This record gives sequence, C-alpha cells and structure tokens, in this order.
Amino acid sequence: MGKMESSIEIKAPIEKVFDFFSNPKNQEKMFPETKVDDVSEPPIGVGTKYRLSTVISGRKVKPHLHELSEFEDNHRFVDREVKGGGGVLKKEETTYVFEATDGGTKVSITYVVELPYSIIGKLLEFSLGKGFERWAEAGQRKAKEILEKT
Repeated sequence: MGKMESSIEIKAPIEKVFDFFSNPKNQEKMFPETKVDDVSEPPIGVGTKYRLSTVISGRKVKPHLHELSEFEDNHRFVDREVKGGGGVLKKEETTYVFEATDGGTKVSITYVVELPYSIIGKLLEFSLGKGFERWAEAGQRKAKEILEKT
C-alpha cells in the first residue's frame, strides 16, 4: 500500500469540516462496518486516543489503538496507530490538511501504511492497496455528503 494521497472539496466552512474529520466517532458515519470505542475525554487534540475496528475489502481489521499525534486546529492533524495497541501493521499514519477555498474547504489526506512482512508484505501491499484506496475514497465521499447536507 505504501503512501496514498487524495483530496476532496467540501462545500462547508473549514471549522465544520475540521471538527467532523477530527472527531474519531465520525469514522462510524463515514465507513460501513466501522466501530470506534474508548475515545479519550474531550477536548479532541494531541493525545486523543481511540480504538478502531472495521472491514476493508471484505477483510476484518481487529480493534487497534489510534492516537492523534499532531493537531493544529482548523488546519492539520495526524492520526497514527499506536505501537503495541493491538494492530498488526508496521506503520499506519494518516495526515489531514484543511484549506479554506472560495467554495468551502479542501481536505488533503495522505495515508502511509506499511505491512510488517518483507517480500510477502510488498506483494500484499500491492494487492490490498486498491481495496484500501476505494474504501478511503468512499469514506471521503460520505463525509462530503453528510457535511453538505447539514
């Protein structure tokens, strides 16, 4: 899977879009079969932790711990898998960047995912990558739909 980048423009104010994406519980609204538990007490920011489980391309992803490791209100945040938190990936990190536009807000998302296996991992990354991309893009479209309705 390696590194994947995407962006989407949403016709909503930057504050509303940032608040939606940075709240871990909203992943349940964006992604089918996703469950978010054990979210840290508010306010959301650096150090916010939560446990996520989901299904991507028919494969169950068991509950694993995530943490917001960087957080600049209404501009940028980084969500990463916590080592030793139940995940199996070598690295999972998502960076979100928000820019105000004439029509609303542009959200740029960079996913970095590394499997823990050497040669087999590279083959799996290639085969699973497209499924992950489709899953991520579907979640972005769902967020757009939700935010532009309200």
